[in-house]
Amino acid sequence: MNSHRCPAVPFAPGRYHAGMVRTPLVVPLMSGVRPLWGKTGHYTIASLACGLVSPPGLRRLLAANADRISLRMDGAAATASPHVVEANRDLGFVPLADVPDLVWKNLPSAVKGGRDTAFRSGPEHPNHYADIDEPLDGVTLRERCVQDPANVAVPVWQDYYTRLGHTAPNERGLLPFRVQQFFSTLVDAVGRRDPVRFVAAAGLVAHYVGDACQPLHGSFLSNGRKDGTGEGVHSAYETTMVDRHTSQLVAGAEQAAQEWQAPSPVASGSASAVAVVQLMDRSARAVDPAALVDAYAAVATKPGDASVAVTDALWERFGAATSGLFADGALTLAMVWESAWALAGGETALPTEALAAIDPAALQALYEDPAFVPSLVLDEIGSVLTP
Repeated sequence: MNSHRCPAVPFAPGRYHAGMVRTPLVVPLMSGVRPLWGKTGHYTIASLACGLVSPPGLRRLLAANADRISLRMDGAAATASPHVVEANRDLGFVPLADVPDLVWKNLPSAVKGGRDTAFRSGPEHPNHYADIDEPLDGVTLRERCVQDPANVAVPVWQDYYTRLGHTAPNERGLLPFRVQQFFSTLVDAVGRRDPVRFVAAAGLVAHYVGDACQPLHGSFLSNGRKDGTGEGVHSAYETTMVDRHTSQLVAGAEQAAQEWQAPSPVASGSASAVAVVQLMDRSARAVDPAALVDAYAAVATKPGDASVAVTDALWERFGAATSGLFADGALTLAMVWESAWALAGGETALPTEALAAIDPAALQALYEDPAFVPSLVLDEIGSVLTP
């Protein structure tokens, strides 16, 4: 996850889809690359989601490409796919669920496929977050969007940010619209009978859905308050705390994903963006960003303090809810995949022989192409979105 720049409530329990196949979660043990959400985040959510889908054809396609989308778990130990290498060595395939961090948020001169236009700056960055909890006229944009989904619209968001004085592209996060952009790509790939494009888009969109279930990616308190209170909370919570409690997080996420009801399917790209805002809302209610910042500030001895004492205090307060974030992200991701697949008639569009492992080189060629689901800022993305 990108360090860009209410009391916890339980998620509603429920029953999972009939016919779901459960696959082991991923806990990547990698050197040289830095998957955020600690060592478990994006790859864990993507791996879990692969086992949550119901349609037989989609389940078969995702299972065949599990180590292209994420990392494969073998027994009790996690092992990296043989295709995994350090992203900055520019020598091989990076599993899709963290390509947006490990590849795209780099200069193309440093990493082939990088989309930055300057050091740590470029159109990809605001796609990873949306600070929609800053009050405007006494109400937040997140509240407005939950109350009326018609507000999940680019012009509404442009007006909100502008009225708050946030006019720079990196101040105008557009995370839900990035998922909408990918949803259309998923539908289009099935329509083209192109499993390569589908798998590539499925793995890549996993990253953004994973970002959406991290509450600090939806908050103007993303790394503390403006006066410096809680500075450093972002990495202490989503990286160091998660790293220290991987096994507990994985176990909790697996259990919750089996018990909770998946979000309702969506029938359009715009509805997928609404579903992402709803995920962001649930995540912020499960782990309130203000409470998280204040809890960190109460125990940190200096900005950026990620000591054992600090992260264990965060775990004691927020650990169980954080497992829930992982589960809700995985359930929402599986729903997005299933919805796009169903909308395009995936079960009949693709023959059985096409539901097979994809050559990693073909996937790599797509994600290294800046024209494949191009990274756009809020003031540009409206022109490519389809309902």
